[in-house]
Amino acid sequence: MKAEALRGSRLSAEQIDGAVLAETLLVPDDHHRVLLLKGRILTKADWPVVASARVEEIHVVRMEPGDIHEDEAARRLAKVVAGPGVIAHGPVESQARLSAEINGIFQVDVQRLQALNSIQDVSVFTLFSGQLVSSGKTIAGVKITPFVVPEHRLREAELVAATGEGVIRVLAFRPMRVAVLVRERLEPAQREKFQASIEMKVAWFGSSVSEIRYVADDVAAVEEAVRSLLRDADLLLTAGANATDPLDPTLVALSGLGARMEKQGAPAHPGSAVWLAYLSDKPIFGVAACGMFSKATVLDLILPRLFTGARVTAADFNELGHGGLLSKDMAFRFPPYGAFDTLDS
Repeated sequence: MKAEALRGSRLSAEQIDGAVLAETLLVPDDHHRVLLLKGRILTKADWPVVASARVEEIHVVRMEPGDIHEDEAARRLAKVVAGPGVIAHGPVESQARLSAEINGIFQVDVQRLQALNSIQDVSVFTLFSGQLVSSGKTIAGVKITPFVVPEHRLREAELVAATGEGVIRVLAFRPMRVAVLVRERLEPAQREKFQASIEMKVAWFGSSVSEIRYVADDVAAVEEAVRSLLRDADLLLTAGANATDPLDPTLVALSGLGARMEKQGAPAHPGSAVWLAYLSDKPIFGVAACGMFSKATVLDLILPRLFTGARVTAADFNELGHGGLLSKDMAFRFPPYGAFDTLDS
């Protein structure tokens, strides 16, 4: 590319034709109103607007053979950066926006992202990997820093981005049938609120609650309920058990059924008194009843992983310690359920 300052006789309709505007032109005496934005490829038809700016000199860039305009470069790069579950938009003002096509877990190939940003003139910026995103959420941007970029440099970036399945992606949730076992004694009004809360959360992941069953504090009753509910469910959520009491009826019942306890307790607050077991490879996740009502606890950090169909392990729980102080500052880590997307005070 070649930079030029147009002034005097060179400032004409013929001279601006095909040049890339390197500065934003504003309305004279009103610097808040824009006439033409920088980065625009000027044509002769723009001359009346350029002339109305009443400037003595304008700065432009001339594209040379092998140069790609920033908009086209951003469009091309965004196409290969975007993996499954991602939609590219624009560009607008030289930046292509990438958004989530579905509700899911946002994932970034950080190594390739860094490799892209080490290439001169390339800028790719994202949310943090691992965040939960809703359909339509902006998750990344792609921009070429100068007004034009050499073709060879853009191709280098495209080669880096095209290796694998997109630099960024949104991992989809699998629709599941979710059963809920409750040992907590709840009044009718509380039951209604409890059911609405858990159904709303499960629905955000594209799944449904097959049944909510209330049982007595009896080992045999719990055994029968677990066995029955798991016949038709992919995931069982339980509420009301005491995770720290070895003789709690739910924990005793699971042991009697041959379930394998994966993890008891989580290095996080609130919601540390949780547990995860597997029976015939089906997950059984236990929380205090208040965890089902709550807007954001460990339950809401583990549920997304379970709904991807991945096997959640003790290691996944152990990793929660980094960032496990679940204050309002951690709101971005939780599913944006809607009415429940704000952390408790």
